[in-house]
Formats: sequence, structure tokens, C-alpha cells
Amino acid sequence: MDKVRNVAVLIDAENVPAHSAKQIFDEASNYGNVMVKRIFADWSKASVKGWREEVNRYSMTAVQQFEVQPRKNTIDIALIIQALIVLFEKDVDVFCIAAGDSDYTRLVRELRERNKVVIGMGGRNVNPGFVNAFNEYIYLLSDEKEKKKKGKTDKAKQPAPVQKEEKPEIIDAVKKKDLVDIVDRLIDDNNGKAYYAQISMEMKQKYSDFIPKNYGCNSFKGFMEKLLPVLQKYAPVTGADGTTMYLTRAAREGKDRRR
Repeated sequence: MDKVRNVAVLIDAENVPAHSAKQIFDEASNYGNVMVKRIFADWSKASVKGWREEVNRYSMTAVQQFEVQPRKNTIDIALIIQALIVLFEKDVDVFCIAAGDSDYTRLVRELRERNKVVIGMGGRNVNPGFVNAFNEYIYLLSDEKEKKKKGKTDKAKQPAPVQKEEKPEIIDAVKKKDLVDIVDRLIDDNNGKAYYAQISMEMKQKYSDFIPKNYGCNSFKGFMEKLLPVLQKYAPVTGADGTTMYLTRAAREGKDRRR
């Protein structure tokens, strides 16, 4: 039987909104047993008032850090110190750091160099270098999306007004180029097949946020289905086992390459 991994959750309450608490702990529990729950803030500030109820709901240890001087990163330092204490004193395999501050980049690197899995959680307006320092980076839902998600059950009982469907989020041009390069190489190396598992692994090594949930998908298969309209040179194929998926070059693309 595989060992259940122990997880530490560390939250910077001053740059992560309180409505994200449920998503943070739902995601953290996917990685194993959440044994450490620490949240950091100057709790005398009105801006973190919303977190007080969540601290009790999720049995977190609230760490008080007074702001010695304005605009000084005292919360960052407190979180980093606690992360290192947990690293050396607790049997923790996975660190989940909920923050949107690139000042934690060095901490993430140090944890990964010590063979820890480090998961980042935060907003979309963060430095790409910070995002890619993690093993995985999960974007937290905005308050509007969270309210919409919570209200789905009640709305399902009533006739809902017709709403304009949101356009799916597509990867940017840089990621698309890297994705195409990886798929082409895998097809050339694997007798014309680029397996989804290989594509996922290699893209995530380049981009920590290249995971289905960040694009509104529950699986990599669903993610690829969303991307296929912008990857028209490929065709999806299901293997003989009925579950293995891979891409091949579309018929027209294959003819063009053989000329």
C-alpha cells in the first residue's frame, strides 16, 4: 500500500482573499493528509477580517505578525521561517503555499531542492517566474466565479435566464508554440503518436500552470478537446484499450509532410 503523503498548507492572508479558503483546502486534500495549517497576517488589520471565520472553520493556526514598518514584507518573512521549521521538524511531503507574492520564489526553490512537492495557489496576475517555480500552480477562483459556483444548486431548481456562454480560455502564443513543438517531436519519436500522458508531463515541466483545472476542465482529455480548435493540424485518436489517447497528424498535414 502506498504511503499517504502529509501536506502542509501555508497561507498569506494579506494577499489571498478569504473566499478562497474552501478551494485551497479542497485542492490541498487532493495531495494527501493535511496535517499542518498555518495562516499569516497582521490580524489587527480590517482587510483580513473575512479570514477570521475561515480560521475557525478549517482549524487553522493563525500566526500574528505586526507590521513593524509600512510596506515591509514582515508577513513574507514569518511564513518563510515557519515553512523552514516545518521542513526540518515535521514529516511533510507536500507544501501548499497560497500567496501571490513572488518574494516566495526562493523558498519554493529551496523546498523543491530538498525533494518536496510544492503547490502554488493564487491569482492570475502573478509573475510567470514565480508560477513556474512550483511543481504545480493552481489559479484561485475570483469572488464572482465562487459565488456563481455556490449558487448553481439553487438556480437549478428555478428556470434560469438565458446567458451568453463564456468563451473558453485558450493558451497564449508562447505556450502554443511549445505545445506544437512537443507534439511534433513526440509524433516523430513514437511512430506517429503523441500520447496525452507524455504531452501533459512535458508541458507541465515547462509551465507549472498547464493543468486542466486552470482551464475549466476536469481531465487532460477535456483540456485537449478545448485546445483542438487551435491545433487543427492534429487529430485525436483513442487506443485499442478504449482509454489511452494520443494525437496524430491530420491526414492533410501528413500528405503535406510527405511531399
